[in-house]
Amino acid sequence: VSRWLSRYLVRTALTPNQTSLISWLLSCIAAGSMALNGYPALAAGGALAQLASVIDGCDGEIARLKYSQSEFGGWFDAVLDRYADAVLLFGLMWHEFAAEGTGLAILLGFAAIVGSFLNSYTADKYDGVMAQRLQGASYFRLGRDVRVLFIFLGAILNQPLFTLGVVAVVMNVEVVRRIMIC
Repeated sequence: VSRWLSRYLVRTALTPNQTSLISWLLSCIAAGSMALNGYPALAAGGALAQLASVIDGCDGEIARLKYSQSEFGGWFDAVLDRYADAVLLFGLMWHEFAAEGTGLAILLGFAAIVGSFLNSYTADKYDGVMAQRLQGASYFRLGRDVRVLFIFLGAILNQPLFTLGVVAVVMNVEVVRRIMIC
């Protein structure tokens, strides 16, 4: 979807860094919505999180198409993505905690945020090892797109606690898998 959208955005004056910032702002709005009480706010937040993820895919595509790639731009996008991950998972956690008042929401929220950060932190080393081993062939990788898709589905299905648990387990297991491979 981001490739389709990028074809239109590349014709505008929008820069890749502005696109990264827009994606982050949408993630913050999504998190704020998810943190509110009630299913409509949760579902709207989940949908906005998915939209932010699609737009996040556009920044790199726009940079390549406009020949405006930069080391700073890649780093800036990565930093904003970590902030977005944290606020989205916090919004989901807060929604569950406010509704049920259970400490399990906080524990799973914390584990999901830590797993998400470590998943991102281990990505470069893992990608380097796999690229060397497989010499350009494709390989299995769980990343941010999968994480945000889980958040979107969990919000739409009104399952914030289950979603936090899935993200926590899947991301932390992926980190351990990467450590074993590397």
